[in-house]
Amino acid sequence: MTASPTRQPGYRHDIDGLRSIAVLSVVAYHFGLPLPGGFTGVDIFFVISGYLIGSHIYGEAREGRFSYARFYYRRARRIVPALIAVLLFTGVAMALLASPQEFHDFGRDAVAAVFSVSNITLYRSIDYFRPAAEMNPLLMTWSLGVEEQFYLLAPVVLTLVARLRASWRFAAVAAIAALSLLLAVWQMRHDTQAAFYLLPPRAWELGAGVMLALWRAHHAAPIERRHRLSTEIAAWLGLALLIVPIVAYDHATRFPGLTALPPVLGAVLLLHTDGAFVNRRLLSNPVATFFGLISYSLYLWHWPLISMAHLVLETEPPLAWRVLLAALSVALAYGSYRWIETPFRQSPTPVRRSLSRYALVMSAAAAVTGSAYLAGGYPQRWPDGFVAQAAGATATPSPCLANYGVTAPRLSGDCVATGGQPSLALVGDSHASAMSPAMRALAGSASLGYEELTKSSCPFLQAVSRAMTRFPQHADECAAFNRQVMDRLLARPEIRVVVIGGFWRVGLTDDGPYASMTGAAGTPPEHLRQGLAASVEPLVRAGKRVVVLGDVPYFAFMPIKRVAACGNPLRAALNGLPDHDRACEYGTAASMIEDPIGEVIVRDVARRGGATYLDPRQGLCDGEGCRFAARARMLYVDQQHLSAAGAAMAAAPMAPWLTGRIDRPMAMLAPDG
Repeated sequence: MTASPTRQPGYRHDIDGLRSIAVLSVVAYHFGLPLPGGFTGVDIFFVISGYLIGSHIYGEAREGRFSYARFYYRRARRIVPALIAVLLFTGVAMALLASPQEFHDFGRDAVAAVFSVSNITLYRSIDYFRPAAEMNPLLMTWSLGVEEQFYLLAPVVLTLVARLRASWRFAAVAAIAALSLLLAVWQMRHDTQAAFYLLPPRAWELGAGVMLALWRAHHAAPIERRHRLSTEIAAWLGLALLIVPIVAYDHATRFPGLTALPPVLGAVLLLHTDGAFVNRRLLSNPVATFFGLISYSLYLWHWPLISMAHLVLETEPPLAWRVLLAALSVALAYGSYRWIETPFRQSPTPVRRSLSRYALVMSAAAAVTGSAYLAGGYPQRWPDGFVAQAAGATATPSPCLANYGVTAPRLSGDCVATGGQPSLALVGDSHASAMSPAMRALAGSASLGYEELTKSSCPFLQAVSRAMTRFPQHADECAAFNRQVMDRLLARPEIRVVVIGGFWRVGLTDDGPYASMTGAAGTPPEHLRQGLAASVEPLVRAGKRVVVLGDVPYFAFMPIKRVAACGNPLRAALNGLPDHDRACEYGTAASMIEDPIGEVIVRDVARRGGATYLDPRQGLCDGEGCRFAARARMLYVDQQHLSAAGAAMAAAPMAPWLTGRIDRPMAMLAPDG
């Protein structure tokens, strides 16, 4: 986020008012207040930055006085001081509270933030098992990375554009922006994370501001000569284009891409309608300009505070916490603006000397914060037992688990059996894959070959898939994957045992509900029943022994957070952790999210289809709760996926029914019920 300038000739109060809309909507969204589309505030910031930077560079380039050194000096003195302060503050807090893995990740992200590549680092570090973004205290720096990369390219592009014929300049920038928008639309269908985090698909939003800057440089009439009515209409339309997405969009909105057009166009209109009532009265009032002036610092400070609350607390921070942290964010932002941003902006130090000092400070900050990465998160801060235990919560996804975008099972390496011996095949989604170490061991103990044919977010259902907003191609990809798996299972008589596992409840919610791929009507529970029956029955008819696994307990908290609280007195106090050892290994029924509908359906389909239903809970639960840790071992890597140790514990009671003599009827081996 570009910092607000000091009040100089030409200063526009309404731009700070526009910044206030952007930052307050983002803060409200992050603090769980009722502005579900507040994330669009970042797009407003992008347009403002494009407009201001474009105006400065193009204006100076036209006059032949643009200086790269002076440009980067202005950027550094506005961005670096507050950013370094936030990084150091967050680093100290993380040293007190963070586990070794959390502190290790912080060190990596801090170095990336210092060198303006945090958006790339965050994009590359995303995977299916990565902790929720809300627990990364430097996540907000992704947008700084986008802007700072734009600052590297904009001077080169605009100084070249300024050399073109005047009639070609706007068209040249518009062409670049159009290509970026087309890329964003394409990536929203193929790689939504890239569309969100990376500069190329975001450049059109900054480019929209640059286009306005170029147009105003050549065509904008003075305020007093503009058509009053059209200016007022444009201003109110612009305000509506900002407000409607802020209140109407939510986490299910496919964003960015074309859905970013309204806030981008709204910001462009309001940047152009200076002099309209909206700009003079609404955006230029003292409250709006105050939040605009502190917007950069507020953007920086608010996220680490609420993120560290998410990181440390087992449950969602209560409203009182969120209000207190929001107020603290504003106080820190004001202090940062007054005593850090402003003095550095007004510093009379010569340009080249300042640049060398900023480079030195940034290098030192990277060395200090990055040491957490090099030192493995300084594990000596924690008890030895916790360090060893936490290592078991590090997710190591199976190489056989196909990711998003893949439509065929992996048929190489250890993923498939060779030699034609009788085999056991594990199929399903990531919950099935989490059981793979135990299934492979059980197959080996029974002298069976082993195959794993699994895909993320893809339960083994025929003609039924999950329609996921974030991955619009996933439904078709999953259906194609399952068809190929079914064909392989039926074509290979040596596959004698088929184990079907899945995160059954997820498709019964709004997060990718089960849907028929043939267009058949029905509810998600009905589609689950139909899709699973269509998977079980052909396999049973083909003479396979089919085992359908119920799902593992799903905890309402991250198990590693509970274990971390048991190893850190400050985290224990913040969570109000009970003072007894059982809480460090077991979750009670009240702390688990149950799935009565899905489990009943899966059990019934297995029984009716001639398969066997086995419940992993038998190995993990007793009459009072279910385990997430045992004897200094983590049984879960997150709320829902088992570790290798957890899979072994869950599978132990199943062994007689999974690997009994394969020539015996399954009914002779199946447990009662």
